[in-house]
Amino acid sequence: MIALRRVMVAWVVIGLGNTVLVWVVRPQHLALATLIAWSWALVEAAGVSLLFHWADQRISILTKKVEGIRHEETPAHVLLSPHDPFYQLALQINYLQTHQRKVQRQMAGQNQEFATLLDYLPIGVMVIDRYRKVELANPAMEQFLQHRISPRRHPFTQDVRQFELASLINSALNERQTQHHTLKLPGSPNERTVDARAIYTATSQDYFQVLVLLYDVTEVYAVEQMQMDFVSNASHELKTPVTAISGFAKTLLAGAKDDPEKLVEFLEIIDQQSERLVELINDVLTISHIESGNSVEASEVPVGQVIANQVHLLTPLAAVNQVTLDNQVPTDLMAVTDQRKFDQVLKNVLSNAIKYNRPQGSVTLTTREMGREWSLTIADTGVGISPQDQLRVFERFYRAEISHSNQLVSGSGLGLAIVRELVQSLNGKIDLQSTLDVGTKVTMTFPKDFPAQD
Repeated sequence: MIALRRVMVAWVVIGLGNTVLVWVVRPQHLALATLIAWSWALVEAAGVSLLFHWADQRISILTKKVEGIRHEETPAHVLLSPHDPFYQLALQINYLQTHQRKVQRQMAGQNQEFATLLDYLPIGVMVIDRYRKVELANPAMEQFLQHRISPRRHPFTQDVRQFELASLINSALNERQTQHHTLKLPGSPNERTVDARAIYTATSQDYFQVLVLLYDVTEVYAVEQMQMDFVSNASHELKTPVTAISGFAKTLLAGAKDDPEKLVEFLEIIDQQSERLVELINDVLTISHIESGNSVEASEVPVGQVIANQVHLLTPLAAVNQVTLDNQVPTDLMAVTDQRKFDQVLKNVLSNAIKYNRPQGSVTLTTREMGREWSLTIADTGVGISPQDQLRVFERFYRAEISHSNQLVSGSGLGLAIVRELVQSLNGKIDLQSTLDVGTKVTMTFPKDFPAQD
């Protein structure tokens, strides 16, 4: 046994990292070998602890950087040695942060452009989420609603108080379908006609929004109304003289021509209605010529003498209506204008002042020079025009309501429309001021040196 123990070999294996040490010792050296083995184990444990601590520091630094990126902060780049095991990971995180900053700058620029577009967009825009709260609204929407819209999320009913518009939005939210309607919105000074759309948009089954768009179509509807009035009034104005001419002609043919008194009376009526029809046709042709952009033949014109001549020509009409004409315009007044067009303007305005005057009334013509401009004012003491009619008197075929005076005045209804078109073609401006039962004052302002046009 003793021999065997002496010969017996003790194997001691110590593992350090990836290194394996194998010692072969004799029994008498076993205690020493055990001590050495435990020493190496302690050294290995200390080394592993230091290694884990070093790695934990690296991971903590990289983790904090990723958290900063996630919270849209701007932490400094992590700089490691190329030989560091975490070098490639740190490098990719740095690249990710740089890319994120670039994307954020692009998004900020796009958001700014979008905000600018919304601010200057003439269309009212409002975004309402599925909880019926306003997420976004532009200044145009505030103007349409006549209400300051809070930037914070809030129920849309705080802003939309018009019943028809609120119903339109509720229908889009409840039915989950786009809604469209034309409606009236109260406004200052006048109400507005708007084309309203509540557009349903959904990105998923549970998430949807309603985009409200308001577009002002007041002018479009006004033009459409003018066109309808034009057709209606033109038809009426044409029908009246044609019916009279046809009726009296048939009456004459039926035997009234054999009565000398009736023959003369009916022929005079036919002649008057024919003149009225010719006047209407001429006025329509005048409007058509103005719209076609016919040229202005400008030259130095003795406007004072032109005004005096027109006053002289219309004196008989004034006498019939018991109206006095007071021409205070100097006869030596000169101006550069188109004499034919100016004469037509003067005739229309002056004849209206006479026709819509009252017995024993008057019409006064005055001029004024202001630097490079001059103006002609024609003021009458007639029946006047109501405020609501003043907004439309320059429309074609529009006839102001004069029932309060029981005064019937014949005409095409195109006089002031022609005047405005002609004044504008002469680079001038026209202003009308009127008071019921007091009178009307029309002021036309023209440039002194109106350039000739081709």
